[in-house]
Amino acid sequence: MFKLILLSVFPFITLFAQDSLTFVIRVDDVQSRNVSYLPAGITPFENAVELRGGKVTWAVIPHRLIENLNLSGGVTQQLISTLADGHEIAQHGYNHTCLRCGNTGHEYYCITQVFHHTYTVQAAMTDTALRILADSLNFRPSSFVPPGHHADSISWKVLTDQAFDIVSTTGLTKQFIYPGLYNLAPHQEFTWNMQSADYRAKMTSALSDVRLKGMRDGYYMILFHDPFIRQGYQNGLVVNWIGELLDSLKAEYGSKLRFKTLSVAAKEFRDAPSSIADGSENLNMQFKLMQNFPNPFNPSTIISFQTTNEGSAQLKVYDMLGNELATLLNGPILSGEHSVRFDAAGMASGVYFYRLTINGSTLSGKMLLGK
Repeated sequence: MFKLILLSVFPFITLFAQDSLTFVIRVDDVQSRNVSYLPAGITPFENAVELRGGKVTWAVIPHRLIENLNLSGGVTQQLISTLADGHEIAQHGYNHTCLRCGNTGHEYYCITQVFHHTYTVQAAMTDTALRILADSLNFRPSSFVPPGHHADSISWKVLTDQAFDIVSTTGLTKQFIYPGLYNLAPHQEFTWNMQSADYRAKMTSALSDVRLKGMRDGYYMILFHDPFIRQGYQNGLVVNWIGELLDSLKAEYGSKLRFKTLSVAAKEFRDAPSSIADGSENLNMQFKLMQNFPNPFNPSTIISFQTTNEGSAQLKVYDMLGNELATLLNGPILSGEHSVRFDAAGMASGVYFYRLTINGSTLSGKMLLGK
């Protein structure tokens, strides 16, 4: 027998429906080991955001706080100050380096060798990282950003056991990706290795993207990376860019623009009446989506659901980036129990999402293909 797990609704809320646009600024890899851009520090970027009334979520790599680059404790003091000013610190892994292959582009799940680190290993990294943050900053984060946006169901279990309730990673957003763990995904980054020549084009692209995806999702999360936040990078190019972007958004949206940290925004969406918290049932929802079985699976699995009403149903499968891979069901259904087989033969190991829509309401689940 398998256990029923009801996940959250995935609403597409327009700006006009909620009369506001939540805007989140997330900066990853604080702090970077790259010291070629100086002076190192988060203050110039933060000041530019604060002048416009904004907030920053700093995704901090805990181990970097005890490395040689931070022997002076400068970044530590700046992070302590940023918390006092109402900004947020999210935990960004442990040291952003994979124990399996040594790659610095991921950590909790090895994409190079398609290897799942054990619960014990991931729990030890998480616990040590939390201790560093507590010792250095006297702070315990509630949000987590997976290094490289790569993690698995073991990671989600570790995080919930460590009392994390918010995660920010690619894939389906504004929903629980694991019981008790709510995801608010980033949208886009525009300033990675930005030069003066593409400054204006990047600004135009960003404003267009905010209009499109912000209207669609009811929020927009823009992504930056250290060291490109530093004042010395291209004579403050990125610092000037974020200031100009926020000025443009404030002029366009006025009072409808709401600056939030990652955790505040995620919890507001999570606790809104349209969501299903911690796997409990929304009384207005007339169907249930079950966890696929078996899970993990290879190469096929069964996705089941129950509905009390007749209607039109769609069941689709997506990858971690939100790309649609398969349509398993598309048409009328009767009330009752339904099961659909998904065959992933020929697909790579990893995490996939399935999304069920019935009469305009949507529930989603997450499954792991292991080979």
